[in-house]
Amino acid sequence: MNAEAEIKLLELTKARRRTTTRELADELHVQVDKLSKKIRELSEKKMISSSRGIVEMSTEQRMMLTEQLIHEGRDPQQISRLLEWQEFEEFAAESLEQNGFRKVKHLVFKSRIGRREIDLLAWNDTFLLAIDCKHWLRGLSPSRAREVALAQTERAEFLAERLDILKRHRITNVEKRSLIPVILCLGSPPETIVEGIPIVTVSKLISFLYGISPIDERIRRIPVRPQSGQSILM
Repeated sequence: MNAEAEIKLLELTKARRRTTTRELADELHVQVDKLSKKIRELSEKKMISSSRGIVEMSTEQRMMLTEQLIHEGRDPQQISRLLEWQEFEEFAAESLEQNGFRKVKHLVFKSRIGRREIDLLAWNDTFLLAIDCKHWLRGLSPSRAREVALAQTERAEFLAERLDILKRHRITNVEKRSLIPVILCLGSPPETIVEGIPIVTVSKLISFLYGISPIDERIRRIPVRPQSGQSILM
C-alpha cells in the first residue's frame, strides 16, 4: 500500500481530526482487515490514536506524519496541501509556549516602506525570534532560498526599529535585545543556515532552540534600536 494509507489519513482528518477504519478502507478500496497491520504500526509510532475502529490524529501527530512522508521522498508541495495553514503555525506557537516562550501571531506593523507582517514573534529571557512559517522549502534552488532568507531579514530589520511595538508586548530589556530571523519549514531544507538565517524543520524547532548558542557567529542578530527620528507608527 506504500504511503497511500498515510496520505489518505491526512486527507480524511484534515477537517475533523478523526475518521474510521471503515471509511479509510472504503477510500483505499481495500478490506478493513488488510488495514490492521498499517493501523497498528502507526499507532505504535504514536502517529495516530486508534480504538474500536476510530482513528484520531492530533495536530502534532499530523505534523509528524507529514514530515515522515516528505522525508521518505513524497512531493513536499503535494503533502503540504494536506495540512491547514493554521495548524502549521499553531503547532509551532504551541511548541514555543510549552517551552517557556511568549508569542504573538501575525504581527502586522508599519515600516518605512509600507506594511509588513511577522508570522510569529516569540521570546523568552534569552532569545527574541522573528519566525516566518513556510510549508516547504525542499527542492528550492540556492538563489530562491537566498531570496526567502533575505526577505525575512528585511522584515526583522524593520521590526527591530519599532521599539514601541516590542515594548507594547512587554518584552523585557528590549533595548538590549537582538532579533533573530528564523524560517520554519516542513521537510529537510537545502541548507540549515542561509545568509545567516537559520532554516529549521518544525519537528526540530525545540531542539534547535535548546542547542543554539547566544554567541554563534554564523547566525544573524539584528540589534533592536529605533529608527533615527522615528515617529510613532500604528
